[in-house]
Amino acid sequence: MTAAMVILGSACGAGTSGPGPTRTVTATAPTVTVTASGTSETTGEAAQSRYLSELDPLTATQGVDTSAAEINGTGFARSVTLTANAAGPVNSAEYNLGRHWTTFIATVGLRDDSPTGGSLTFEAAVDGTRKFRETIHLGASREVKLDVRDALRLKLTVSYTGQDAGSLYYGSWGDAQILEGKR
Repeated sequence: MTAAMVILGSACGAGTSGPGPTRTVTATAPTVTVTASGTSETTGEAAQSRYLSELDPLTATQGVDTSAAEINGTGFARSVTLTANAAGPVNSAEYNLGRHWTTFIATVGLRDDSPTGGSLTFEAAVDGTRKFRETIHLGASREVKLDVRDALRLKLTVSYTGQDAGSLYYGSWGDAQILEGKR
């Protein structure tokens, strides 16, 4: 671990001629170990993360909603929502991971304002290989955790499963985020 010390002092004393009290602050940075094979492991404090809602997708079939979503009665402030219905049965968004991340996590399900009785099929693919696929009904949710180590692309897809053709269904990836560091 690397430690840095910073000495903080007051430039002006409250009515005195000398400097004010001095404080010492020690900051500890995480350690990164690189092996002979070129892999690295981060240890120390918390892993870095980014919410997908903060990123622009490389492609999006019908657009992406990045506002808050309520899934199965739980609120998620930073979500990625894709819509689907009979007119647009498949909607996807693809993100560039740039081979910098190790894990993708999200809670998936239909947003609670979707029509009663609805369901969507959720898929996640990493560099073209499907890693997750499940049909989820309104009022249910699923935790997703995928290994995206060394991945270039992450593609999220929702597909219409044939309910009411006139209704719009909202497939949300609640608090979808990518993490780097230890898995």
